[in-house]
Amino acid sequence: MITTINLAILGISLFAWFAITAPDPCPKEYMTLRKDGGKLDSLGHIHKYCVTIDNFKTWHLKPDTVTFDEILTKEPNQ
Repeated sequence: MITTINLAILGISLFAWFAITAPDPCPKEYMTLRKDGGKLDSLGHIHKYCVTIDNFKTWHLKPDTVTFDEILTKEPNQ
Protein backbone atom coordinates (compact mmCIF):
# COMPACT_ATOMS: atom_id res chain seq x y z
CA MET A 1 0.00 0.00 0.00
CA ILE A 2 1.30 3.44 -0.95
CA THR A 3 1.19 5.97 1.86
CA THR A 4 0.58 9.68 1.60
CA ILE A 5 4.21 10.42 2.46
CA ASN A 6 5.43 8.24 -0.41
CA LEU A 7 3.10 10.02 -2.84
CA ALA A 8 4.29 13.42 -1.58
CA ILE A 9 7.94 12.41 -2.02
CA LEU A 10 7.22 11.12 -5.52
CA GLY A 11 5.34 14.31 -6.47
CA ILE A 12 8.08 16.60 -5.15
CA SER A 13 10.74 14.54 -6.91
CA LEU A 14 8.92 14.71 -10.25
CA PHE A 15 8.37 18.46 -9.92
CA ALA A 16 12.04 19.02 -9.11
CA TRP A 17 13.13 16.89 -12.07
CA PHE A 18 10.98 18.87 -14.51
CA ALA A 19 12.01 22.21 -13.02
CA ILE A 20 15.74 21.44 -13.20
CA THR A 21 15.76 19.90 -16.68
CA ALA A 22 13.49 22.50 -18.32
CA PRO A 23 15.16 24.06 -21.40
CA ASP A 24 16.10 27.75 -21.48
CA PRO A 25 13.55 30.03 -23.16
CA CYS A 26 14.58 31.54 -26.48
CA PRO A 27 15.85 35.13 -25.96
CA LYS A 28 13.90 37.91 -27.64
CA GLU A 29 16.88 38.86 -29.83
CA TYR A 30 16.62 35.48 -31.60
CA MET A 31 12.88 35.96 -32.19
CA THR A 32 13.04 39.49 -33.65
CA LEU A 33 13.84 40.69 -37.17
CA ARG A 34 17.06 42.65 -37.87
CA LYS A 35 15.11 45.80 -38.73
CA ASP A 36 13.65 45.68 -35.21
CA GLY A 37 17.02 45.05 -33.51
CA GLY A 38 17.09 41.26 -33.59
CA LYS A 39 19.12 38.56 -35.35
CA LEU A 40 16.63 37.24 -37.94
CA ASP A 41 16.57 38.14 -41.64
CA SER A 42 13.11 36.59 -41.92
CA LEU A 43 10.83 34.95 -39.36
CA GLY A 44 11.51 31.55 -40.93
CA HIS A 45 15.12 31.71 -39.72
CA ILE A 46 14.08 31.27 -36.08
CA HIS A 47 14.92 27.57 -36.45
CA LYS A 48 18.64 28.47 -36.60
CA TYR A 49 18.60 29.50 -32.94
CA CYS A 50 15.46 28.13 -31.33
CA VAL A 51 13.38 24.97 -31.26
CA THR A 52 9.75 24.42 -30.26
CA ILE A 53 8.58 21.40 -28.34
CA ASP A 54 4.87 22.05 -27.82
CA ASN A 55 3.38 22.90 -31.23
CA PHE A 56 4.79 26.44 -31.56
CA LYS A 57 3.41 27.71 -28.22
CA THR A 58 6.83 28.35 -26.66
CA TRP A 59 10.31 28.53 -28.15
CA HIS A 60 13.43 27.20 -26.43
CA LEU A 61 17.07 27.93 -27.16
CA LYS A 62 18.88 25.20 -29.09
CA PRO A 63 21.54 23.49 -26.96
CA ASP A 64 24.37 24.37 -29.37
CA THR A 65 23.54 28.10 -29.65
CA VAL A 66 26.05 30.47 -28.03
CA THR A 67 24.42 33.56 -26.54
CA PHE A 68 25.91 37.04 -26.27
CA ASP A 69 25.94 36.77 -22.46
CA GLU A 70 28.07 33.62 -22.65
CA ILE A 71 30.60 35.43 -24.84
CA LEU A 72 30.81 38.34 -22.38
CA THR A 73 31.33 36.11 -19.35
CA LYS A 74 33.79 33.77 -21.08
CA GLU A 75 37.31 33.75 -19.59
CA PRO A 76 40.04 34.85 -22.03
CA ASN A 77 42.50 32.19 -23.12
CA GLN A 78 45.90 32.55 -21.50
